[in-house]
Amino acid sequence: MLNAIKKFFKLIIGDPWDSRGYKQMMKRVKVLPKDYQYVFHKIRRYMTVNGVGPDGDLTLFADLVDLFETSVADGKQILEVIGSDVGEFCNELIRTSVIHAQINEMMWGNINKEIMEKFNKEEQ
Repeated sequence: MLNAIKKFFKLIIGDPWDSRGYKQMMKRVKVLPKDYQYVFHKIRRYMTVNGVGPDGDLTLFADLVDLFETSVADGKQILEVIGSDVGEFCNELIRTSVIHAQINEMMWGNINKEIMEKFNKEEQ
């Protein structure tokens, strides 16, 4: 089901990793300090393994770059931004992503409907 949703979004919006927006975002990453670049790539890898990646929400990563750029301008060290639990930081980004929220909402509705239909049918 999730794979079909990813294919649908890819069909509608195209492949975000092959887009001009992605390339521009990566140019922005390259001018960040090395520690921010390192963390960005580690977070991107973590999110790709957890379902946000080539078929995911490019906006999520662009927002992350925005956050990093602002943090650099404010003179913050990377660990001040992401904290000591990087996995939780990533999971919170995933939970708040627009596409993840839309997919989650759709799947939530489907699972509720399917289970209720099954048990309502058996009760009759």
